[in-house]
Amino acid sequence: MARRSTEKTKSRSPRDASSLDERYREETGEKSESPPRPPERQTFGNTPETWMVVSVDESGRQAVLKKLAPGGDSTLRVEDLATALRTGYLIEHGIDADSIAQILARALAAPDSVLTCNQVVARATPPVAGKDGRIEFASDQGLDEEAVKTSSQTHIALKESTLEEVFASNARGVLVAPGQHLARIYPETQGEAGSDIYGNELLKPGAPPPLVAGPHIAQTHDALVAETYGYIGIAGNKLTIAPPIWISSDAMRAAYIRFELLTPAPAPKTEWFAEALEKSGVVYGADDEAIAKLCRTPLASERRKALTIARGQKAIAGENAHVEYTFDPEKRAGKIMPDGSIDFRERNIVIGVAADQLLGEVKAATKGQMGKNLFGEEQATTDGSDHVFKAGENVRAEGDPPRAFYAQTEGNAHVAGDTVHVKPVFVVSGDVNYETGNIDTPMDVQINGSVRSGFAVKAGGSIAIGGTVEANVTLTAHGDVVVSQGIIGEDTTVTARGILSLGNIQTKFIQNASVLSKGDIEVGSYIFNSQVRSGGVITVHSGGGKRGGSIVGGEVFAASAIKARLCGSPSTAGTTVGISPDPALGIKLAKLEKVLIFCDSTMPRLLRTLGLQTVDAQRLKDMLRRAPKARKRTLAEIIQKLYDVSEARDKALAEKKSIEEQNESILAEATIEIEGTLFSGVTIQMGQEQWVAEDQFKRTCFYRGEEGIENRPL
Repeated sequence: MARRSTEKTKSRSPRDASSLDERYREETGEKSESPPRPPERQTFGNTPETWMVVSVDESGRQAVLKKLAPGGDSTLRVEDLATALRTGYLIEHGIDADSIAQILARALAAPDSVLTCNQVVARATPPVAGKDGRIEFASDQGLDEEAVKTSSQTHIALKESTLEEVFASNARGVLVAPGQHLARIYPETQGEAGSDIYGNELLKPGAPPPLVAGPHIAQTHDALVAETYGYIGIAGNKLTIAPPIWISSDAMRAAYIRFELLTPAPAPKTEWFAEALEKSGVVYGADDEAIAKLCRTPLASERRKALTIARGQKAIAGENAHVEYTFDPEKRAGKIMPDGSIDFRERNIVIGVAADQLLGEVKAATKGQMGKNLFGEEQATTDGSDHVFKAGENVRAEGDPPRAFYAQTEGNAHVAGDTVHVKPVFVVSGDVNYETGNIDTPMDVQINGSVRSGFAVKAGGSIAIGGTVEANVTLTAHGDVVVSQGIIGEDTTVTARGILSLGNIQTKFIQNASVLSKGDIEVGSYIFNSQVRSGGVITVHSGGGKRGGSIVGGEVFAASAIKARLCGSPSTAGTTVGISPDPALGIKLAKLEKVLIFCDSTMPRLLRTLGLQTVDAQRLKDMLRRAPKARKRTLAEIIQKLYDVSEARDKALAEKKSIEEQNESILAEATIEIEGTLFSGVTIQMGQEQWVAEDQFKRTCFYRGEEGIENRPL
């Protein structure tokens, strides 16, 4: 009993589908490939009691006579059984008369009985198999299957992202030319036809050739021919050619790739490269001169090389408005001598200009130029941005907005951001001592000697000192500070505020002093028992003997990195080196904390006055609307103050979050590199985290990782 389907969609059984197919063939005049299966028992001959049962295998290869009932008719002949096979079972081929005769003789021996025989009475004639198709590579061109398979490596290598990866594959290949005969095709043969017992033709053709024409291969009835210049190879069952072109991932460079060759290469022609570029999708930027040169001087077969034959046009961003100065405005690091001292003549700290001298001209912003890649696709660009530059101290601007700047006095030129200044230079030919007294000037200061104990120098620009800074000295510069022979002594403070420049400090050594710099601090020899703070990088070079490159005692903090050879010592305790973000950010963070404390104490008081728990704009609006006229003004002032405090709090929180994220970013990138030895007892600090070395470390770098302060070998 058939089970009813529970699916909503109606399904047909295989039998239904088969019946429908048969009806379709009948209605459209198509014949079934296999004859309809006759009834199992077939009557034949002169009496209705004469019958036979024949079994035919599904492939039509043979028929077996299972049973034969003469029905008492002793006049049956072989021809009667053969006719019955044709008419009743549609068997037209391979009827075995001898086999039928044997069966009939046995049956007629007892014509009233049924003979069970199970004997083959018809056989198919099997076909003679055809020959398999094959490919014969052009041996006269140096081609064989092994060489072609090896050359397939080039197809993979040409798809690599970088040229280093292309040649790292060590691929070897076979270069072929357009029109070159590559292989002859020997197609499969059909063989000799046979027949099944129904008379249907049976064929057993050979297998088709193992390779067919793939990309850039043409097939001409019995041959495979190259359509383009490139490396031959096999991909699946296809013979292919890859143009010898590598294209960069940004589609801005195409290079001819010459791998080591397995066979001699045809001399290339310019038109071959044009076609190869086209087939690679390159429609822009071909270098005709480079291609012509390559064709004139072919490479040796064992040579591997990449030659650029096409380039895209990179987009050119417009230049921002800028000042083209008549002098070099860059402050460079002073030259560090072998003993660790600083030759500040290399520092470019003094840029002398004359009165009325042209300092610089403003160059307007320019438009960007669109680019185009090898595929002809345009590359976007940006235009330069305009900016207004300013005339600073002792500088005259020409034009509105300024187009040029001139010095109003003789002095030293400084560039600070978008402003140019001219500072007169205060020169001390010898030492700063009782003869000169303290110096407090808005100028740059150049001291050829030393600053003796107890004196102070304050400059509105930079300070350059040819000698030393002794104990109990105060140096304060709005720009940079360069001390050729070192800073020494208790109660000595040196500060580079970085108002007119980056605020860098350079000196031979720092000993028992406090040194503060908005920018970098560069020390030629050592730092000993000092308080040193940098808003940038602290670098201690290895000049000046055994102590060179050392930080011993005191506290040394930088905002981004510290680099030294030695840190701490076996005999000196209390050395701390660390990373602490920019002090200016710390000051700003402290101010924001005060703002938040004020807001958090003021807002609840104002809300209590209004009888509210939270700031509710709609309730405040309704409260103001319903208020008596006499109280409306006072209430409006309280509500406005509440809004002002709330806005100030939100702004402070956002700024605080931004600074904290900035500090975290700085700490994540910061490093302390010790190229020699870090001794036990040294404290490493990163932000608020501290770590104390219990053992010595050699050539190590400290950083803040997921587990806190970590280190790795240099």
